[in-house]
Parts: sequence; structure tokens; C-alpha cells
Amino acid sequence: DMRAPNKYLPEMISYFILHALDKSDADRDSVSKLITELKSEGIITAQSFMEGFSTVIEQMSELEAEVPLVKSYVARFAAQGVSGTIISLAELSEPMESGAHYPLFLLCLQQLNKLQDKEWIGRSFNDSKIDLQSMLPECDRNKDRMMEILEDRGLSFLFPLLRVQNDLWKQFRVDPSPTNIYRWVKENVDCKLYTNPAFITILINNIARHVTSETTLAEGVDPSVMPDKLLQEKEKEQLDKYRGILQRFLNDKVALQVVTIYSLQVFCHSHAFPKGMLLRMFVYLYEQEVIEEEVFLRWKEEVNDEYPGKGKALFQVNQWLTWLETAEEESDEED
Repeated sequence: DMRAPNKYLPEMISYFILHALDKSDADRDSVSKLITELKSEGIITAQSFMEGFSTVIEQMSELEAEVPLVKSYVARFAAQGVSGTIISLAELSEPMESGAHYPLFLLCLQQLNKLQDKEWIGRSFNDSKIDLQSMLPECDRNKDRMMEILEDRGLSFLFPLLRVQNDLWKQFRVDPSPTNIYRWVKENVDCKLYTNPAFITILINNIARHVTSETTLAEGVDPSVMPDKLLQEKEKEQLDKYRGILQRFLNDKVALQVVTIYSLQVFCHSHAFPKGMLLRMFVYLYEQEVIEEEVFLRWKEEVNDEYPGKGKALFQVNQWLTWLETAEEESDEED
């Protein structure tokens, strides 16, 4: 009713929050409800909330002496702001980028986890396109450390496939038998992720890593030289063991088969294209009926900068692809 000028609204928000910090949980929740109503009535905007909120977080260090749990209380205000659609996660993250006010953003996610279910949070987080590594201190900006931090804070559900990536390789090191690997995937990976390109990339990368580490990329083997026939046969036998798993996840799924080829491209690129490896992999997967002919040819023509090494990869397999294309044309003519 007062129709306060917009320029005073951020100061009003910061006043509400600051004066509620040393009150009870019920009082702080009441303030959050008031702010949510102000937003729903169109009195404040996401911008005015974030300006006021930013003023509060700049004062947190000074307030900690009087209110020891100030970060948790401020995080709850933020989480209620996101939950009440006052602001988005992306907007909330802006003043905390590059590890500023760490670990406040993680505290906000933890508080949000108390207000909403994991599916809602996961969807909001994915929509926000936030690079969570950039929210950490510089010394912690790597996937392994980030996963440790998320595990400690009960937030690893935000990156289910990152956990799969780490844990699946541990399984290969403990027991690489196809039976064990398949059982572990069925028991530990949500079936909704089976058609996720990132999951297929992780699966292919781990299989390729295991097979080659036991054969053509084993210690003492020079990857710049074509492996001898015995080693190539061993590589083929090792890969053949996982044919059942690959067919289970890739049969009749052309898009995922394309991802498989790109995954092998990147794997070989990351190892400086070991002599003849990509061609051998292509032939294996073709002969084992894991990848369909049309998929290889589709990959050949497709332009996708997301996966590095395409030019060199094509050079390695171009002659074989030409043969495959000719064989397919002859087959069509016979039909």
C-alpha cells in the first residue's frame, strides 16, 4: 500500500533478513513467507531480492561473531527464495561464482534439499547450466575433489553419472568380468540413465581403457608401432568378452551407436591415436554386430566439434569406410 520506490526495495529485503538472523527458525521462516508474498504480488522482483541478498552476504564475516550459524541461516533464506520461485538457481549463483563466499552456495543446495525432492532440485540444477566446479575454491576445481565434497554434503545425486564414472572403473579393477560389470550397472545405475549419451560414453571409455591396458596399451608396449599379431588377437578376445553388454545397451539404438563411435574417437585422441587402434576397434564392433553399417557412414559425414580428433580419426579409418560404403551399395543392388 505504501508504494515504496523501487530503489528502496533491495534495502528493505536486506533489512528483513538481517533483523531476522538472530531470531527463531519460525521467525526467519515467516520473513521468507513475507518476501515470497511480496514477489507474488509484484512488489519486488528477482533483481531487487538479489541486490538485497548480496548486501547481506557481504556482511556475513562481520555477523559471524554474533550469529555463529549465519551462513546456514542465510543459505536457508536463499533456498526458500529458489523454492518459492523468487529467484532461479542461476541468479542465486552469480554473486558466489569463482568460489566467492564458499561454501555458501553448497549450503544453499543443502537447504534446498530439505525443502524440495531430489528430482525437482536435479531438474532445476540442470536447467541452470551452472558449472559447479567454478563455484569451488581454485584448489578444489577438479572432478574427483568436487565429487568428494558433494558426497560429504549429501549432494552427489546432482551428478549421478560422475559417481558412476568413478565407481565403474573401480569395479573393473576389482573384478572386470562381464558378469560382474553388468550386475553392478543394473544394481547401481538408474535405468533412466541407460539411454543417456554420457552413460554410454562412460561405459565405452571404461571398456576400452580396461581392454587396451591389458593388451595394446599395456606397460612396455610402444603405441606408435603397430602391435604384433598375437597382441592384436588378445585385444580382440578381450573386447569380445563385452559384446553382450554392448549389445544390451546399443541394439537398435542408432543415436547411442553414434555416441559409441565418437567415444572411441575421443579415447584414441586422448592417447595420441595409437597405431591402428581406431581401425581395429571399428572392425571389431562391425564384425561383432554391435555397430550397424549405416552408423559408421553417418559418423563419417557428420560434423560435430563437441568431440576432438575427428580429422585424424577419419584419416585412420577412411579406407575401411570406403570399403564399407562399397560393400553396402553392392548389398543393396543384390537385394
